[in-house]
Amino acid sequence: MGDSGKHEQNKAAFLREAERMYDELHSWRAENLDASFDEIGDQVTPYRRALVSKLLEQLAVEADARVEAPECEACGEAMRYRGDPTRIVGHREGEVAMERAYYYCDQCGGSLFPPGPPPAVE
Repeated sequence: MGDSGKHEQNKAAFLREAERMYDELHSWRAENLDASFDEIGDQVTPYRRALVSKLLEQLAVEADARVEAPECEACGEAMRYRGDPTRIVGHREGEVAMERAYYYCDQCGGSLFPPGPPPAVE
C-alpha cells in the first residue's frame, strides 16, 4: 500500500475512534445529567488521552522506514535488523504502544529504534 493509501487508512481509523469516543461520552452524559463540569472532564480525559495516543502512534510510525544495515553511531559497524517489536513509549498524553523496526550492533551492543534511539525503559 502506498503512502497515500496508508495515510487514508490511518485517517479513517482515527476518525472512527473519535466518533466512538463522541458517542460513548454523549451516552454517558445522557445518563449523568447532574454531573459537574469536573466530573464531565474526568470522563473526557481518558478518552482524549487514548485518541491523542493513537494519533501520536500514527505520526511516529509514518516516518519509520526499514533501512538496510544502518551504521552504529557508537562504533560505526553495520547493525543487524532484529524484528519489529512493540515498544511502550511514554508521553504527557499517556503511553503509546508502537511496533517499529529494531536494529542491534553485535560489536558494541548499541541499538536503534528508528527514527531515533530506543525509548528509555521505565
